[in-house]
This record gives sequence, C-alpha cells and structure tokens, in this order.
Amino acid sequence: MFSVGLLYSLISAILTIALIFYSIKKKSEPIFLISLMFLLISWSGIEWALWLEGYNLFTLVFEPIVPLASYFVGWGIFVIYLSETHFHRRDWIAFLLINLSIIAIASVCMDCL
Repeated sequence: MFSVGLLYSLISAILTIALIFYSIKKKSEPIFLISLMFLLISWSGIEWALWLEGYNLFTLVFEPIVPLASYFVGWGIFVIYLSETHFHRRDWIAFLLINLSIIAIASVCMDCL
C-alpha cells in the first residue's frame, strides 16, 4: 500500500505541473485552482504513504529534516509566486488557509483524514 500512496502522489504531482503550465499559457484562473487542488491531493498521497509506514508527516516536517521541509516550502513559495505574478492574491491565501486547516485536523487526529 505504501507504493500505491507514492504512485498516487506522483501522478497528482505530474498533473499539477501540467495544469500549472497550461493555466499560465491560457491565462485561466479556474485551471490554476484545479492545479492547486491536485497539489493538495499529491501532498495527501505523501502523507498517506508515510502514515501507512508508521510516520507522522506533520511531526517530520516541523522537525529539522531539510529535504522534506524544503519540498513543501518550495512548492508553497512557487504557488505564492505564480499567484502574485499571473493570478490573484486570494488564490495563495486560500491555498494557505486550506493547508493550515488540514494540518490542524490531521495533527489532532491522524485517522480523521
């Protein structure tokens, strides 16, 4: 099942990248928002795969594990940059609020998500 979670995450990440490029090319904000949804799906696949192996992603990210934390921070900065340069500020703020609410729920109850 661990491999299924990583494959799920990889497919979502590839779709995210394709949709981001397509949304910039077509100047389409709805497609950009859909790409952000697939980015969240990709991150949930990583979280699920690690949870199946007995790891809590949220404790791993907030500890000083540089590659894992830089992956999420890098994507976050990239989303902020794209939203500010090509789309609206509300897009990355909503993305951040959704991420924070998912982190809050998952930190309290790992089996809830």
